[in-house]
Amino acid sequence: MKTRLTAIVYSLALLLGSFHQLVCAAEASGKTTTVIDGTWRWTFIMPDGTTSRPKLILAMEDGRLTGTTSFRPGTETSITNAILRGDELSFQVIRKREQQEIVATYTGKWRGKSIKGKVESNWAGDKQTYDWEAQRAHEGAEGTWKWPVTLRGRKFEARVDLEQDGELLTGTMPVFGRGRSKIEIKNGSIINGEIYFEIERGPADNKVITIYTGKQTGDKIKGTIETTVDGEERKSDWEAKRTD
Repeated sequence: MKTRLTAIVYSLALLLGSFHQLVCAAEASGKTTTVIDGTWRWTFIMPDGTTSRPKLILAMEDGRLTGTTSFRPGTETSITNAILRGDELSFQVIRKREQQEIVATYTGKWRGKSIKGKVESNWAGDKQTYDWEAQRAHEGAEGTWKWPVTLRGRKFEARVDLEQDGELLTGTMPVFGRGRSKIEIKNGSIINGEIYFEIERGPADNKVITIYTGKQTGDKIKGTIETTVDGEERKSDWEAKRTD
């Protein structure tokens, strides 16, 4: 009886060990998670010659691919008819322009940090096809960063929207109390994770320049904010978190 019980326990241990190995192998191969989730960006030259940097945010919800896309903040549109089969991706974006329905159909192959394919759109009237190659965002400093600010006893949430092209940083910062007004950042750069940019405020003959410097680590930037007002230098800690 004892020998039989020992054999049963040994067999169960072998089965549990095999099951554990299978789970670990599946996790290692990435089959238990959907890594297409996240933010994707690409550069797109419009038919009129202008350049834009669209954003696509994808997520799997209950086994269904969902997402939104936008050309700039405030233009977010939900994607429709989204399908993901293996590494093959397709979806549509439908917008209205001057009472006309603009339909863009995106198809592509997803591989790790990139999606490469085609876009078919009637943006310029007749249907035309363009190349499409999206890259996963947030590999560098690109994104929306926010941090707390106290001004005249009141607490605000400051933000800057950054875009990265190599070591060059561009972007905008909203103006407090002025609706959707924004200021373009100046002299933006990121070198080995070290971020630098300037914000200029005020009239041309009396500009106030605020300098932001910090070290980026993942979704955090930690550094300082320096401003010179009436010849007096003011310096404070700066700790921003990426929220998009």
